[in-house]
Amino acid sequence: MKKLLAFILIPTLFLSGCTAGKVEDTIEPALPTEAETFVSVSENPEITEESFNIFTDERAYAVMIDNDGKSSRPHAGLEDAYLIYEMYVEGRATRLMALFKGTEVPKIGPVRSSRHYFLDYVLDNDALYSHAGFSPLALEQISSLGISNLNGLVYEPAYYWRERKYAGDYHSMYTSTGNLSKLADKLGYRKTSDTLPFKFSTDAPLIEGESAVDITIPYADFYYVSYKYNEENGLYDRFINSEYHPTQSGAKLSAGQIIIQFAKSYPLGDGSDRIQLDTTGSGKGIFIKNGKQIPLTWKKASRTSPLKFYTSDNKELVLDPHEQTYVQVMPQTLNLKIN
Repeated sequence: MKKLLAFILIPTLFLSGCTAGKVEDTIEPALPTEAETFVSVSENPEITEESFNIFTDERAYAVMIDNDGKSSRPHAGLEDAYLIYEMYVEGRATRLMALFKGTEVPKIGPVRSSRHYFLDYVLDNDALYSHAGFSPLALEQISSLGISNLNGLVYEPAYYWRERKYAGDYHSMYTSTGNLSKLADKLGYRKTSDTLPFKFSTDAPLIEGESAVDITIPYADFYYVSYKYNEENGLYDRFINSEYHPTQSGAKLSAGQIIIQFAKSYPLGDGSDRIQLDTTGSGKGIFIKNGKQIPLTWKKASRTSPLKFYTSDNKELVLDPHEQTYVQVMPQTLNLKIN
């Protein structure tokens, strides 16, 4: 596991043979309720290329990963992502956004549709954005924010493929980094970048704080994520509903470092069940590593300025480039448990 814009104009969508109903995978059944600069490689001269090879000048791919219930799992490719974000979508389900850079991943998915607040994190990574359709607000903002857009609903079957388990299966779209690279070439997107979403150092210190060996995030009564610290390797094994997070390769997902970002969640107010996450401004968080936890604060001045995390001494958080990182975005009102 240790190995790791031009926006497609709306006319293109229709010329590609897509109907308005394919803008987003709207056939989902209802789920149970509820002025800074980006850090660049040049600012981290002590870094050497190893582990996930994220310090090359290759532009990252950010892929939206379906997580709507058991039918969306087991997942493919997550073990090769150096950074994974998880946050709410409507119905109190979550969606994952996995970042890949400097590695060949033959299968990633299932790929799913975009929500507008994920775009903040796409920008933080200066990533090429892979998804399967979008909500109306995400469609609008992908264009206005200049996101490099790789829409699977337009470019299947050439660059995305389906593996349907049953008729009408919408948990079925997959891609690969090789396919995404070819699609980026086809669309003329820039494929190099020196942007990193965090400060990284091979000398990132172990943290001192309160114990954190068992973490449970109850996103919903039907879905919760937990991490359990493994003292033998210093990693946190990831679980879904008390079972190991299933992968198609059989690889065990284990985080080296976990960031909890508290962000307010509330109805979007557009007549749908979709939500808003307040991902700009400032807020609180928690950093978890080596069996310990420390408090964080986060700041993001605008959609297009970088998200920064700070420790209690007002220093920017430094991450270890060798470890897979999960960013768990969640409302502070949830009953987060850390033992």
